[in-house]
Amino acid sequence: MKRSGPGVAAAGIGLSRFSGVARSVLVTNILGIGLIGDAFAAAQRVPNILQNLFGEGALSAAFVPEYSRLLESDPEEAGKLAGGILSFLLCLVAGLTAVAFLATEPITRSIAWGFTGERFDLTVQLVRIIILGTAVLVMSAWCLAILNSHGRFFLGYAAPVVWNVCQIVVLIVLAISEVRGSSAAETLAWALVVGSVLQVLIQVPTVLRGNRNIRFNLLWRESSTAVVLKRFVPAVAGRGALQFSSFMDLALASLLSIGAASALAAAQAIYLLPVALIATSVTAVELPELSRSANTTTMHERVTKRLLQMLWLIGPILALYFAAGAPIADFLFNLGGLRNTIDSGDLTVIGFALGAYSLGLPALLSSRLLQSVCFSTGDTTTPSRIALARVLLSAGLGLVLMFQFEQVVVINQTLVGFGDWNFVWGPLPEATRNATQLPPRLGPVGLALGSAMGAWFEFWWLRKHLLSKWSIERLTKSGLWKHAMPALVAVVTALLLRELKIEQPLIQVSFLAVAVVAIHVAVSSILQTESYSRLVSSLSIRRPKIKPKQEEESL
Repeated sequence: MKRSGPGVAAAGIGLSRFSGVARSVLVTNILGIGLIGDAFAAAQRVPNILQNLFGEGALSAAFVPEYSRLLESDPEEAGKLAGGILSFLLCLVAGLTAVAFLATEPITRSIAWGFTGERFDLTVQLVRIIILGTAVLVMSAWCLAILNSHGRFFLGYAAPVVWNVCQIVVLIVLAISEVRGSSAAETLAWALVVGSVLQVLIQVPTVLRGNRNIRFNLLWRESSTAVVLKRFVPAVAGRGALQFSSFMDLALASLLSIGAASALAAAQAIYLLPVALIATSVTAVELPELSRSANTTTMHERVTKRLLQMLWLIGPILALYFAAGAPIADFLFNLGGLRNTIDSGDLTVIGFALGAYSLGLPALLSSRLLQSVCFSTGDTTTPSRIALARVLLSAGLGLVLMFQFEQVVVINQTLVGFGDWNFVWGPLPEATRNATQLPPRLGPVGLALGSAMGAWFEFWWLRKHLLSKWSIERLTKSGLWKHAMPALVAVVTALLLRELKIEQPLIQVSFLAVAVVAIHVAVSSILQTESYSRLVSSLSIRRPKIKPKQEEESL
C-alpha cells in the first residue's frame, strides 16, 4: 500500500475541520447563544466520552505502534490483532452505551451542574439520541488507526466530512423552514446519528483491502493483543484526563450565566482548527515512523524538525486569533452578515475567549508531538500522568478566574466592571444566571485562560521527561528564536492594525490576515528561518536540466 505524508494527512484533516467549522457556525447561528444552544453543546459533549476516551487518541497510542511493527514482519498476525481489538471495542462500547442510555439523567446531572428546568430536560433528551451515533464513531477510530498504520492518511481523516455534511444539510433545511427551539435541536441530533453510520461505512472497504488478513476474533489473550490492551488502559486514563478537562469546562460553564456553555463551544470550534490541521497531521505521520525507529539520535532530529515547523506555522494564526477574535466570530457565526442572529455582546465574549485560548496554542501543539514520542516507545503511562496533572491545574485556575471575569459584563461591545471587581468565590444567584434579558458576561474567558496555562504546564513537564530520558540539555538543537520572533512581530503588528477600527468584519479580518501573513513571512525571510527556507525550497519549481546535445537540437 502506497504511503503518504503529512501534506496528505493535513489535506484530509483540513477538509474535515473546515466542514466541521461550517457545521459549528450553522449550529451557533441557528440554535443561537442561549438555552437551546447550551443544551446542544452539552449534549454533544456528554456522549463524546465514548468516542474520545476509547477512540482515536487512546487507540492510536496503544494500537498503532504494535500493529505497525507486526505489519512489517507478519501481516497475518497483524490482521489477527486488528480483529481482536475490533471485537474488544465492540463489546466494551456496547456495554457502556447501554449503561449511559439508561443512566442519562444522573450522568447529565453530574456534568452540567448548573443546568435546571427546561435546559436540563432538553439536554437529557438530546444525549439519548446523540449517544447512539457516538458509539458508532468509536468504530471509525479503529478504521483510522488501521489506515494510518498503512500510510493511508487521507481517507481516515477526511471521513468526518460525511458526518458534518449530513448535519449541514439538515441545518440548511431548518433555516429555510424556520424550524426553531427544541424541535430543531432534536432533528439535528438524529442527523448526527445518520452521519456517524455513513462515516464508518465509507472507510470499511479500504480498511479490508489494506489488510485482507483481518478476521473478527475474540482472542484477547494472544500476545500481541494482550500487549495492546495492557497499553490501552493507561492510554484511556490519559484520554480520560483530557475528557475530564473537557467535562470540567462544561460543568464549570454551567455555573456561569446562560449562554456561557454555547459561547465557549463556539470559541473552541475555531481554536481547535489549527490543532487539527497542524498537530494532528504531523503526529499522525510521525507516530508510525517513530515506532519503527530505535535510534534516539534520529528520533531527536525528527522531533526538533517538527517542533520548529509547528511553532513557525502557528505564529500567524496565534496573532490573528489574539488580535481579531471578535471580528472572526462576527464573520463566521453571523454568516458574513447574511443572518445576524448573534448579538455583539456574545461575539465579544467569544472573541475574548478565543484570544485567551490562543495563548496556549504553541504549547498544545508541541505537547501533542511529545506525547507521540512517548507512545512510540510503548510508554502510555507518563503522558497520562502528566495529562491528569494538567487537567487538575487547568480546572483549578479556571474555577478561580471564571468567577472573577464573571463580574464583567459586555454592553455595546464595552466592558463594564473591568478593574472594579472584588475577589469572589462562587457563582452568581441562580435568578441572575438564568436571566435571558441581561447582557453577557466574560466568565468563559477565565476558563479559556486556565486551559492555556495548563497547556504550558503540560508541555514543560513532557519536555523535562524527554530531556531526562534522552540525556540531552535542549529539545530543539538551534534556531528556536528565529522561529518565535516572526510570531511576536506578527502579534504586535496585528494589535496595532486593529486600532484602525474597520467596521465590516470580513474586510477587517481579511486585511489583518494578509498583513499578519506578510509580516510573518517577511521577518522569516530576513532571519532566514529554517522552516520558512525549507517551505520555499519545497515549493520552488526547478527547471529540468537539459543536456548539451538537447540544447543544440533546441537551437
